[in-house]
Amino acid sequence: MKDSAFGLAVAVYRERGADLLRYLRHRLKNEADAKDIAQEAFLRFIRLADPERLRIPEAYIFRIAGNLLWEHRLSEQKRSGQIAQQEPMTEEATPFEFAMAGETAVRLRAALDSLPIMQRAVLLLHLRDGLSFSEIAVHARISSTMAKKHFKSSLAACRRQLSDLENAGEQANESD
Repeated sequence: MKDSAFGLAVAVYRERGADLLRYLRHRLKNEADAKDIAQEAFLRFIRLADPERLRIPEAYIFRIAGNLLWEHRLSEQKRSGQIAQQEPMTEEATPFEFAMAGETAVRLRAALDSLPIMQRAVLLLHLRDGLSFSEIAVHARISSTMAKKHFKSSLAACRRQLSDLENAGEQANESD
């Protein structure tokens, strides 16, 4: 079991490790803490009893990291004498993570894959990584206004495609 957990963790790390580190860096603004939390997230992932049962291991590693991030912030607040007032799930879960963890993951992935590369990049950088349009503009070497236009276009295209797929699924269920 542990060998398969390790192998799955390595695969997730290769595919999404850089994304996870970027997610943590953006929220912590501290490279060392981001690396520590990413490492701990993968260690906890490896310790899972049956990781093969996970439908979307990438989403699960982000959830582990989000929980560790919450614990980190809680300990920081305790050290500084503050008391945390928020629940961890409401602060750290992004719309992207909720969608990836849900049943619509396959449809969302297909919708994302159908987008032009720039639109897909802008959408993911904004929703998944939490970058502002100004930050995206610097990364993509486009204007902030163009980043917003790409975002709006990609969001509309995804909504259309997901709506079309949902309507097709409902029609198929009605004919059964």
